[in-house]
Amino acid sequence: MRRAVITVALAGLAVGTLATSRRQLTTLSGGGVVRVSTGSEAGADILKRRFEDDRFEEGLRLFDLRRHRKDGLGFPEMNADSCRACHQDPVIGGAGPIELNVSRMGHEAGGVFTDVPGGQGISKLYPPYVEGREEYDVQEPNVFEQRQTPSILGDGLIEGIDDATILANEDPTDANLDGIFGVARVLTVAGQPEVGRFGWKAQVPTLEDFARDAFGGELGMTTPDDRRGFAFTTDADGHPDPEVDNREVRNVAHFMRLLPAPERKGSTDPGVAAGEALFSSIGCAICHIPSLPGADGPVPLYSNLLLHNVMEPGFRGMAEPGAPMGFFRTPPLWGISDTAPYMHDGRASTLLSAILAHDGEAASVTANYEALTQQEKDDLLLFLEDL
Repeated sequence: MRRAVITVALAGLAVGTLATSRRQLTTLSGGGVVRVSTGSEAGADILKRRFEDDRFEEGLRLFDLRRHRKDGLGFPEMNADSCRACHQDPVIGGAGPIELNVSRMGHEAGGVFTDVPGGQGISKLYPPYVEGREEYDVQEPNVFEQRQTPSILGDGLIEGIDDATILANEDPTDANLDGIFGVARVLTVAGQPEVGRFGWKAQVPTLEDFARDAFGGELGMTTPDDRRGFAFTTDADGHPDPEVDNREVRNVAHFMRLLPAPERKGSTDPGVAAGEALFSSIGCAICHIPSLPGADGPVPLYSNLLLHNVMEPGFRGMAEPGAPMGFFRTPPLWGISDTAPYMHDGRASTLLSAILAHDGEAASVTANYEALTQQEKDDLLLFLEDL
């Protein structure tokens, strides 16, 4: 096999070289340069081990692979032709720009939300060969909600946070009277309760579930039934099912599991430390907990992984069992300066506008922010930009 060399750049500095095939080289973002927000030699060693892992490299290839109709892509609907098409900012596995948002739709009357037949009627790209595309022979939806692509960098560490740790931070009755509640998304999977960790409404418990759900929901491709309820097992496109086999699903999940988490930029500006103290004192850290214990040590994700309602009064959006209208998982803040836009629908284009968009349970925290001096506000933003 012909070999090529890729340079692994950490915080923009070349610290080592790794051998990979020329085909794999071309699949990497940035012409073969993988940039991770860390300046440590330890970080280089972690990446080296990952790129010596055949399953990781195969998962990377599959994550980046452009699918086609001949593979079973896009029936009856699709959002993209690959995983990378949406998860690419600032590197493969990251978030997506606002132009990649998708729309969900449903029906609400008198505060009661109902799905349209077949689910929540995600507005996707219906290929021209699908009969009746863009037509709905159902009661017209009257609720529409945008969804922004979240980053999956570091999700393997989040997967290692156990259910008990997440449940321990619940406050469903606001027992401490701080106006902030927080509930875990508990799902019934194969007849057993499991805590959701991934997705805007914490609707997915594991990364393998995430991969199966995305193959079906985003690419319109079928996967084998593992009896957990996240696979799309059959469609009517004439292509033999499953269109993606278990080995591919598991290798994609393995790749996602080993994606490195964003690390602090490490600014020595004294304003960053001042901003970090303010982050706690005004109440941001109640939901955006700086660290949770994981399988291999502390996970500095800045989230409690609980559902909160931080939307404005009268907000109308999608509802699911255990996740009513307006309730969303607290998004992790690690790497936040590189993943604009913000909020579940991308309504905030800057960190400042994201802070000001917090309402509902977070109204008092937003008021605390607005009461800060201008210097304190600047320091808080410096801290967020350092994450």
